[in-house]
Amino acid sequence: MNSITAALLVLFAVDGGPAKDSPSGGTSAVVSRLDSLYQHRDDPAAWAEQQKLAQTALAQAPRDYGVLWRAARVYFWLSDDPAVDADQRSKWGKQGWDLAEQAIAVNAGDVSGHYFAAVCMGNYALGLGIMRALSQGLEGKFKERLKRAGELDARYQHGGVSVAWGRFYDKLPWPKRDRKKAQQYEREAMQINPASLRARVFLASSLLDDDHPKEAKLLLDEVAAAPVGRYDAPEEQRAKGMAASLMTKVQDKLK
Repeated sequence: MNSITAALLVLFAVDGGPAKDSPSGGTSAVVSRLDSLYQHRDDPAAWAEQQKLAQTALAQAPRDYGVLWRAARVYFWLSDDPAVDADQRSKWGKQGWDLAEQAIAVNAGDVSGHYFAAVCMGNYALGLGIMRALSQGLEGKFKERLKRAGELDARYQHGGVSVAWGRFYDKLPWPKRDRKKAQQYEREAMQINPASLRARVFLASSLLDDDHPKEAKLLLDEVAAAPVGRYDAPEEQRAKGMAASLMTKVQDKLK
C-alpha cells in the first residue's frame, strides 16, 4: 500500500450512517477545487490537499449532495486499485456505496449518486466474492442504480455506464454470465468515447476468456500505444497498467 492510499484510508474513515442537516451556505468553491484536484489524483500533493478539503467538507456539510458523491468517488478510485487486496477492496467499496446512497437520498434526480453507488457496489461485490454478493441480493440493487444512471446520462464518466454494464455481465457466474452482451456494452462505451482505454481492457479480457487471444492482443496493443491525457490522465494510466498485466496472460495463451 503506497503512502497516498494509506493517508486516504485514515482520512475517509467516515461514518456511513444517516447524514444530518446541511448547514447554510454553499460549497461550490470547495467542490470545484475537489474536482480540479481529482483530475490530478495520481499526484501526491494534489491528494494531500484534497484530503484536507474533503475532510472539512464532510464534517461541515454532511448532507451536501456534491460533497457526498465526490467522497464516494474517492472510495471508488481507492477500491478500484488493482494492487488492493480483496478485503480492502470490499471495505472501501462498501464505504463509497454508503456515501453514494446518502447522496441519492438528498438528490435522486442526478446521475452522479446513482453511478457511484453502482460502481462502488461492484467493487464491494468483487472484493466480497461474486457468489456471496449474489446471495446478499446485490444483483438487483446494482442493476437498479446503474439503470437509473444510464437513464439520467448514458454518456456519464466518458461512457462509464456502458463500461460498468459490460464488466457486470462478464463477471457474473454461469449461467447468468453473458459475454456477448458484455462485449456489446464495451463496444458501446468505445462508441461513446472512442479513446476509452478501460473499455478496451475489459473487452480484451472478455475476448480472452472467449478464447480469442489475437483479438484481445490487438486491443491491448492499442491501449499500450495510446497517448495519455485525451480524457482523464490518471484513469488512462491505470487502464494502461491493467492492460500490461492482462497482456502477459494473452501472450501465454498465444504460445
